[in-house]
Amino acid sequence: MRIIGFIPAKGHSNRLKDKNIYPLLGKPLINWTIEAAQKSAFLQKIYVSTDSNRIKESIKKFRVNIIDRPSKLCQDNAHKQDVLEHGITQIEQQDGPVDIVCMLQANSPQVKHEKIDEAIKKVIDPWSNVHECLSMNQSDLVTDGAIRVFKRKCLDNKGLGMYLSAVLTDYVDVHTVKDIKKIENLLN
Repeated sequence: MRIIGFIPAKGHSNRLKDKNIYPLLGKPLINWTIEAAQKSAFLQKIYVSTDSNRIKESIKKFRVNIIDRPSKLCQDNAHKQDVLEHGITQIEQQDGPVDIVCMLQANSPQVKHEKIDEAIKKVIDPWSNVHECLSMNQSDLVTDGAIRVFKRKCLDNKGLGMYLSAVLTDYVDVHTVKDIKKIENLLN
């Protein structure tokens, strides 16, 4: 079974300039996510989809694979579905079929490998019928976007998912300097 990590990380952000490489305690946001992904017991390769040379430079010390994202998939109206389809097509052309995708948000620096693995386990468990697992904020049960694990076939469904599960988190979805300050306070 081939399980990969996929991190979409465009260069442009409206609310927080250079959001995905914005420093948190001296480290770019995306680096926190990559470090957690590299500790996962299940992820065999990690791919970063980006259009930004600055992001590529920021992550070059990690052994991750870069997918050059076309500019049309970096616009504000670009859909995550299209970014995923482009990325997975590139990955499968280069490295062969993928069974499970673990999409991780670059601007969720609190993500932990234990939660990544918990979500993956729910999808690969042969005794369950879970096709997709999302991270959800435990206080309001709304997805925080940090972790989304799904069977490859779900990408082709292009619509409402069935057989969903969740892992509960308390992550801050970073979009502003105020969010950065909140996480700094939590981590200190």
